[in-house]
Amino acid sequence: MAEITIKHTRAAGTLIKGSEPGDGVLEALNPWGFRYARSVGFVYLRGSRDRTADTRRIQGAKATLEAAGHTVTVDVDETARRAFEEAEAERYERAGVRTERFDARADRLQQSSDEKWANGRQIAASYQGEPVKVDHYSAGRHIRDLERAKTLFGQSVAEQQEANRCRGRADSAASYEEGRKHPGTTQRRLDRLNADRRRVERQMERVVRTAEGCTEAGNPLAPELIVDHLGKLDADHADLCEQIAHWDAHLLEVQAAGVKIWSRDDFAPGDYAQLGERWYLVLRANAKSLTVPRSVDWKARVYNRDNQSGTSTSTLPYDKVMGRMSSEEMAAQLQAE
Repeated sequence: MAEITIKHTRAAGTLIKGSEPGDGVLEALNPWGFRYARSVGFVYLRGSRDRTADTRRIQGAKATLEAAGHTVTVDVDETARRAFEEAEAERYERAGVRTERFDARADRLQQSSDEKWANGRQIAASYQGEPVKVDHYSAGRHIRDLERAKTLFGQSVAEQQEANRCRGRADSAASYEEGRKHPGTTQRRLDRLNADRRRVERQMERVVRTAEGCTEAGNPLAPELIVDHLGKLDADHADLCEQIAHWDAHLLEVQAAGVKIWSRDDFAPGDYAQLGERWYLVLRANAKSLTVPRSVDWKARVYNRDNQSGTSTSTLPYDKVMGRMSSEEMAAQLQAE
């Protein structure tokens, strides 16, 4: 049996050290989410990089390996981090690699599919729709040719479907960076990151208050436990602060380039907000969204009081707003139409 080390750092993720191909470690850890990286030759926990250690999976993997007779050591270091800009640049680079790989596979499959379809058509056309002469000596070859054409058609369709799937994956990877940097997506991400940072700050305060309360009650907590917990939370807080600063700077760059970032200050009751090809009457401008009417006519291009469903309202987040029009401008446009 082997001496295995489960090592976690935020920079590298959770890695398995001491394992050799064929020793059964990978098969034992598959249920816990561990995979084998063929390019570098080690077992790793999928999705563990740039994140806090997943203690549930790590302890589960440790127990599984020990039950199999291995000697296991766990080494967790939450302070070893890498810059968010480095991680983000790597994501874009990997998306580019995926684009090239899926495009190349889609091209190969498309070519093979076209060739098989053409070959099947050629075989079928050679008989010009002639039925099989059951009592003729050519019947066997005729049936075999038709079966071969049918097989080629089926293979062509299957490869065409796989080519379409790969092309879709390639297109998705090609637009990955653009999607990450979209202003609306960035605003929603910042809302989530800021909420996560506030949550981590509350947790840090709770740990300190709990430690103080236990000390006052005469039952102090072990210093190592407090330091370990605060260390993880501090690393989470540093990660979140770095990400927030990065995306705040990105939004400033986008605004400097002329892209409008809508907010509460841009709207007043009576204005109209655009979403797609539809305009919504603004009933109230809130901190995060606009209150707009629900319409009884889902095909209407303008949602206002005239087609409102009773007093029903909905909300339109600022990150989805695409334009603004005053009540006077909307009235003039409706009159002109």
